[in-house]
Amino acid sequence: MRSVLPLLLIASCLLTVTCLQANPLQTDEYPAGTVGIEGQILLKWAGKPLEVAPIPDGSPVLVRIASITPAVEGEGQEKTYDLRWIAMLPGEHDLASLLRHGEGDAASQLPALIISVSSLLKDDHEGDLNQIPGPISPILGFPEWVPWAVAIGWMLLPLLILTLIRWLRKAPPPEPEPAPPPTLAELLRPLVIAALAGELDDAQKATMERILLAHWRVDLDLGSYRHGEGIQKLRAHPEAGILLVTVEQWLHSGRDDAVSEKQLEDLLAPYATPIPDTIEEGS
Repeated sequence: MRSVLPLLLIASCLLTVTCLQANPLQTDEYPAGTVGIEGQILLKWAGKPLEVAPIPDGSPVLVRIASITPAVEGEGQEKTYDLRWIAMLPGEHDLASLLRHGEGDAASQLPALIISVSSLLKDDHEGDLNQIPGPISPILGFPEWVPWAVAIGWMLLPLLILTLIRWLRKAPPPEPEPAPPPTLAELLRPLVIAALAGELDDAQKATMERILLAHWRVDLDLGSYRHGEGIQKLRAHPEAGILLVTVEQWLHSGRDDAVSEKQLEDLLAPYATPIPDTIEEGS
């Protein structure tokens, strides 16, 4: 019995070698794959050259020959075919049916090249999209508060810019205070000074009379009087006529004595009022 066992082992080894030599096909392990993911098979083939047959529409698997590596010298005539495949549907598919030797010459000597393809989704999946928690973008990795911060920042940015511009801008100079309206005394002053110097002519005297008549017209009820009558009534009034009488005295007496500023201000004090609209400033 012991002498038979070695003979059986030797016979089985010889049978295995004979079977391998009789079969010209040698392949690596065929990897399984998933739908849509490219898989690879390295096929060693010593027969007639292989090519991809026309793939019909609706084929559950696509295949291509990425490269063909010639046989190494001294190691037989086997070429290595780099087969790449992509399955459209899950299940078991035979790649041998998609290969041929040429037009009208099917690769019938090839054994079945079965690949097992699985789906990324479970069999009971109903097609719903699952919400993935975490950042809103798996590429950028932004947390959820970032879009809100950006939106609020864009809303506040114009206000911040305007505030910065107003802060950096120099404050405008204060507007000058409006000049006080001219008074009747300012209009009469150059005429009175001209009379004091004896330089008041008839035209300037007539202007002074018109100014005084316009100022006292309401108080003395001079509206119904002619110019000459109004002047006479104005000259006879103790308050209204003092300026006119004083000026006439200076003109007729040829006064040489100096008049103080206080005397001049007292003389013009009753006329420290705005110029009436009826009197033109240049008159």
